[in-house]
Formats: sequence, C-alpha cells, structure tokens
Amino acid sequence: MTREEALIRSIIGPSGGDVCPLAHAVRIMIRLLFSEHMSQDDVQMRTHIYPEVARLTGKTESAVSRQIERVENLCWEHLDAVGQRTYIGKQLRDIRAPRDIMIYLAYYSHFNIPYYEVLKNHPEILFAGDVIQK
Repeated sequence: MTREEALIRSIIGPSGGDVCPLAHAVRIMIRLLFSEHMSQDDVQMRTHIYPEVARLTGKTESAVSRQIERVENLCWEHLDAVGQRTYIGKQLRDIRAPRDIMIYLAYYSHFNIPYYEVLKNHPEILFAGDVIQK
C-alpha cells in the first residue's frame, strides 16, 4: 500500500472501493505542485490529472474521473470536525469542489501537516512552489 492509499484509507476505512485512482491523482498533484511548481489554480483535472491516471490504471478518463470524484466525496463525508482539523487544518462547512480534497491530501502527504497549517507558516508556497522543505 502506498503512502497516499494509506492516507485515504485512514480517512474512509477499509471499505469504500478502489482508492487507487485517487491515490494516483494525489501523487500526480504532488508532482505538479512541488516538483513542477504549478499553482494549484493552474492544475486542470481534465488536462493534467485524469489522462495520466487513466494511462496508469488502463481505464478511460471518464471512468477514472467518476472513481476519483466518488472517493473524494467519500473522504469528505468521513471527515468529522476532528478529521478536518487533522488533515485539512481547520473545520470547514463545505468544500468548493471535490478536487479540493485532492489538494488537501497532496499537501498532507507531502508535508505530513495539514494544508492550512502549511499556508499559515509558509504563505509563499502558493506563489513559489516547493520553497520549503518537508
């Protein structure tokens, strides 16, 4: 089990179907954000994430997009107030889009601290890519 799969399973538990597409997507997001220094707003799911996950899994882009979104929604449903503070860094009423979960998981997997804690301590990361060390 990869680090990303273990992270997703720590949120949703052993049930919940195939988490591999979301785990691949999180790894790709980590690479785009912290190795290729893309802004999170510039990452396009249909251009950057879904085609690569489809290639890695041997599935169609539409199939992986549905699987990824389903598991992202499942993660959100399983995140209570404590879980949100643990993995996201603060309690939220709602998320803008399921892809936000992928961003939160990418930050947590890469830095081993929640998204909003990274931004609080290093706001420059939103503009400069991987300017801090893990």
